[in-house]
Amino acid sequence: MARIAWGIMGDSRGHLTRALVMAEALRGHELLFVGGGCVEELAALGHRVLKVPMLTTFIRDGRVRLAATAGQCLGAILGEGRVRRRLIRELEAFGADCAVSDYEYFLPRAARTMGLPSLSFDHQHVLTKCRVENPPGLVLPGMTMRAVVRNLFSVPERSFVLSFFHAEPRTPDTRLLPPILRPDVVALRPRAGEHILAYFRAGLPAGLLEALETTGREIRLYGQGQGPGRGRVRLCAGGRQAFLDDLAGCAYVAATGGHNLICEALHLGKPLLAAMPMFFEQDVNAWNLRRMGCGESGHLEPSPARLVRSFETRREEFAAAAARCNVNGNAEVLAALTGFISGR
Repeated sequence: MARIAWGIMGDSRGHLTRALVMAEALRGHELLFVGGGCVEELAALGHRVLKVPMLTTFIRDGRVRLAATAGQCLGAILGEGRVRRRLIRELEAFGADCAVSDYEYFLPRAARTMGLPSLSFDHQHVLTKCRVENPPGLVLPGMTMRAVVRNLFSVPERSFVLSFFHAEPRTPDTRLLPPILRPDVVALRPRAGEHILAYFRAGLPAGLLEALETTGREIRLYGQGQGPGRGRVRLCAGGRQAFLDDLAGCAYVAATGGHNLICEALHLGKPLLAAMPMFFEQDVNAWNLRRMGCGESGHLEPSPARLVRSFETRREEFAAAAARCNVNGNAEVLAALTGFISGR
């Protein structure tokens, strides 16, 4: 049995999802989760959690608020020494054998000070640790995002990059692996349906709902709270099971470009319309989704009406490509992670 410190960036459900899957898979080991934000939900499930500050990305109307994000992150970074010293005391008391960081800032720095083996375990490092095509017109956002990933989150000496699309690793210390899926997603059976599952948690692209309504399909919109809706739009705020049921039975998904939802949709053979990526990593996801023929992105078509019409015309083609994807990497990822832990 190993004692593993597991850092989680708590501003995204995707990071938390990976932690939940791995906690179940690594039941023979003892885990201490480190992070802020939604990481506290793990404590309610009986897991041991150590709360630390979080480098937060603030989003408004589907766009990153740069000044607010930079200010909050700078304040957290300036307090890094104090947090690191507290972390070291906790890790020593825990008897940590190694550290795994899912895009968390503080744990890898404490592990390096202690000489603990550490592993980066996320999707974001596909931008810096692998060779990826840059979406057109996004040179400056790409340079900025890569600088953030490289300078703030690249402390671990090894990297496991989880990705639904192929990208060649740049160095031997990096291994590309398929994504992780939650058991409740693996257990789902897709159904042919007519509704659109839309998920936008931070604003909606202007004109997108109106364009989707012209398809004649019902739109089940998540991320915007629950309410009466309008026309063909139904505002949904149900729990996880309701969302998965709508995902399994939809015609396609309209969303931003988040890695976790893309993986879940592709596992079920559902094509995606990535209409409004919120930051550069999602731009890369959307661009590769388009490159794989599993959906469409808004990079080359600024008009929501034309984008939706084009997508509907090719929907069956996109669905066929999505059905050919194999994005369930649970067994392969667990084997790789077990190898890292045993060689700590």
